Amino acid sequence: MLSVYGVAPRDLISSGKVLAEFPSFSGKIVGGVIPLDCPVSLLELSSFAAKSTAHWPWKPIDRGYIVVLNAQPVSALKNQLRTIRSLQDELGQNRVWPWFDPRYLKLALSALEGPELDFMFGPVEAFGFSANDHADNINAVELYQVNPDGLLVKQVSP
Repeated sequence: MLSVYGVAPRDLISSGKVLAEFPSFSGKIVGGVIPLDCPVSLLELSSFAAKSTAHWPWKPIDRGYIVVLNAQPVSALKNQLRTIRSLQDELGQNRVWPWFDPRYLKLALSALEGPELDFMFGPVEAFGFSANDHADNINAVELYQVNPDGLLVKQVSP
């Protein structure tokens, strides 16, 4: 059975059952505009959220994403999100990064391979992002999934 959860900054969430909150622990700024870390909530969503951004209870839709789990308790997802809040850089230093921002997560997923990609996914079946590149697909979702050949990206429309 698939479960769908939302990850978005707390100040954007307009509705939905909040399952967990990740407090801010750094006031640093990346690129002058994006907080390195901010209060983020994990929401329980209906399975429709994996097919259309119309079911995402936050606006703007490009500041959050969904996570699809297959037969895993929500605690596995909370632990995975805690794990990816800080990653090692090329010098082996632990760095906090904006894991809650879909722009950065998409870059990370697209750049990683093999064990690093498997580590990023952990128990996650798929990460879903807004596919709002074109006006006709404003509600579409891009699902990022890992398979034996690497990263698979597919678009799901309502």
